[in-house]
Amino acid sequence: MTRTFLHNFDPPAFSPVTGATVDLDVSEIEDAGIREVLQTPGAAYGAWSILDALLTPTGAGTPFIFREPLGQAREVKVALSGLFGRFVARAYLERYFNLSIFAHLGSRIIDLDRRRQVKVTRLSRGDLPDWIACASDLSSLTVAEAKGCHDNGGPAKALNRAWAQAGRIDITAGGRKVTVKRIAIATRWGMAAPNPTDAHLSVRDPVDEGEPIKPEEKDALFIGLLRLHIANLIKSLGYAELASALRGLTHQPFARRLQGDLQRARALLDATPVREVEKATAMGGLIGGIVTRAGPIADTDVAPADQEALARLNLRPVFVGIERDLIRAAIDAELQTVRIRLTQIVGPDEFARPDRAGGWIIPIGEERRIRGGT
Repeated sequence: MTRTFLHNFDPPAFSPVTGATVDLDVSEIEDAGIREVLQTPGAAYGAWSILDALLTPTGAGTPFIFREPLGQAREVKVALSGLFGRFVARAYLERYFNLSIFAHLGSRIIDLDRRRQVKVTRLSRGDLPDWIACASDLSSLTVAEAKGCHDNGGPAKALNRAWAQAGRIDITAGGRKVTVKRIAIATRWGMAAPNPTDAHLSVRDPVDEGEPIKPEEKDALFIGLLRLHIANLIKSLGYAELASALRGLTHQPFARRLQGDLQRARALLDATPVREVEKATAMGGLIGGIVTRAGPIADTDVAPADQEALARLNLRPVFVGIERDLIRAAIDAELQTVRIRLTQIVGPDEFARPDRAGGWIIPIGEERRIRGGT
């Protein structure tokens, strides 16, 4: 179901839409929420799955307005505003900027390829931005920060805070600053009662020009970003050892040791069970797990009868997975294979929803089940 936000974009000439509003489908926001919760460090609870029920029942194409405030205590409002703000911002970036590969930033400097000195460099104290991201064709390197707020006066203050946070890092290669797009997104929530009543989505988006870098550094940057995207996703789905091996490839500075790390990562991938989706033709073998309203299921092998039971209990089970062949290409740094695979046009499927980064979200139950393989 499509909902709308009042849309403000700076600079206006670069806005991805015309007109005063921007559309997002609630299912797009929920899918972005699933990926976001799984890839963010910490407990992975199913906050995305309650979103539709919280909105005013005014139908498709109406403004994105909550039935009532997101809690009474300030701490609850701040926490839920920030969480839902990330969901909306990620869905917006995926749809309107074609970004599909996201690496989350923590408090430390992040290596994308330590051997080639490609990394995230902190510029000032304070919280780092939410993401570095890129498109499926390994272009459009982006630094992005999302905020959510309830300010009666609008999202301007939240947008300023988000913009300051988006400027706290550079991506560097051999000490040289890389060109990035910096995006700050602030969502001001609307409430049916008492106020405010309008939902705003405000964006600031200039390109920050850097210096030319070597082709091998550029390749290493995007492969490192993809490795982190995959590692963060599969760790929450029960594949912590394989995730650790993928992350290890980004911060190994020695060529000889890197060969051993590559062999270990390949061996772990070969030993990981492959899942397949019944009645599906658009995807191959997947590495992933089942996620419900309560979060990921720790057991990676859930019997078909149990999958159907989860659906009957309205736990909204989905299988979240990523294509095994893409993980192999990311391990081997086969950039051309990665680019070809990610830019292929995927045929329509009645159930499965691709993310343009080799990932799939498939609702499961009576119509669709996951079966294990080797």
